[in-house]
Amino acid sequence: MTVDGPYEIPPLDDAPDIARTAEPQPGETLADTRNWAGFGLLFIGVLVAVAAAVVAMWGSDALALVLAVFALVTLLAGAALVVFERLRRRARTSPSPQEAPAWQSIVRPGE
Repeated sequence: MTVDGPYEIPPLDDAPDIARTAEPQPGETLADTRNWAGFGLLFIGVLVAVAAAVVAMWGSDALALVLAVFALVTLLAGAALVVFERLRRRARTSPSPQEAPAWQSIVRPGE
């Protein structure tokens, strides 16, 4: 059931609402401010890696090595922050077996 206007009448039965899914939408990861620290570290890591490559081309190998190690550390830390935030959010939004509906049977492994 739809209307001619911009609004849609919600279904009155228990039919799934395909217009408003609970799945992540495009751009939702970037819009979440909890990921910004990880993305910031990834950005800094990429900039430092580029700087390390430029310094290595100039011939300063010791400084290039220090910058490369710093870039590696910041890239790993940024990736870890983004991954851990995704795992934390997934664990928070996924229902635990105790929260399963009464009609849904829970079969444990080995039973």
